[in-house]
Amino acid sequence: MANSKRRILLLTDGSDQSYEMVSYISRAYLLWQTEIVLYNILDPVPDSFWDWEKEPLDPQYVASLKDWEKQKETKIMEFMNRACQTLINAGAQEDLIKLKVQRRRAGIARDALVEAKTGYDAVALGRTGQGATVQPALGGVAAKLLASLTNVPLCIVGGKPKLGRILVGLDSSAGASRAAKFVAKNLSASDPAVILAHIVRNPERTNPEFASEPYIQHIQKIIENAQNAITPVFNKTKKSLAQAGVKQSRITTKVITGAVSRAGALLDEVRHGLIGSLVIGRRGVSEVAQFQMGRVAAKLTQISDDIALWIVA
Repeated sequence: MANSKRRILLLTDGSDQSYEMVSYISRAYLLWQTEIVLYNILDPVPDSFWDWEKEPLDPQYVASLKDWEKQKETKIMEFMNRACQTLINAGAQEDLIKLKVQRRRAGIARDALVEAKTGYDAVALGRTGQGATVQPALGGVAAKLLASLTNVPLCIVGGKPKLGRILVGLDSSAGASRAAKFVAKNLSASDPAVILAHIVRNPERTNPEFASEPYIQHIQKIIENAQNAITPVFNKTKKSLAQAGVKQSRITTKVITGAVSRAGALLDEVRHGLIGSLVIGRRGVSEVAQFQMGRVAAKLTQISDDIALWIVA
């Protein structure tokens, strides 16, 4: 049984968004036979301290600093225990939940990256952390992990993602196939409806000739060819999902045509379809070795601020 265990790393920082990430994972991820590591990098010293750490400190300041550190440690352990109980209430095995609090070494993002590369099947974290602003920009730690963690599926949770429906961006790439398999193996805890979506973009219309009959026929041919090409991929993916336990009646396919942006089309589908989880491959059909992440994945990380975005390596 040991070989069949999954292992997931939940990067926490004590923020509300961090807790929403744990809550989402507790409901969406298959917890049985899953080792869950709740991991926090404790940076007990205030950021302002690093600006003048070489200056002499008087004993009174040192004492107050130590007291501040103790309070922060207490708060993070309260958070970790609360998160642990949430997972247990959702069906996680208590003996497979590990609480790991580590003091900052090389830096929060770099320390998290070191831990993430120690044999996990997935890594999850909140889209923003304690230092979040009112803007929906990707948090600094999330952005750095996204750029560097190229071989492990990564989940970035924003807001309070809904359960029940998962959208998988599908094309003929190996990355998209891996994304679908990841859903089947790990994300069927809530008996979700799985929508397999393929996006067909229209060439940009920059002059009047694109309104001509030949152009319209050309576009129709492009759409027809795309639908014919993706049908075998849909069928193969549906079969693998069903074999993994996803009900056939819960799997649907959709070809979205006329899109200007693939990323934008996927997000529109998420928002209009009340979908909480979006799963994509890290790179698409044009897998170029020099680029760590495809254009669609890169765009989605910047604008998907209220969903659970899974990027599968």
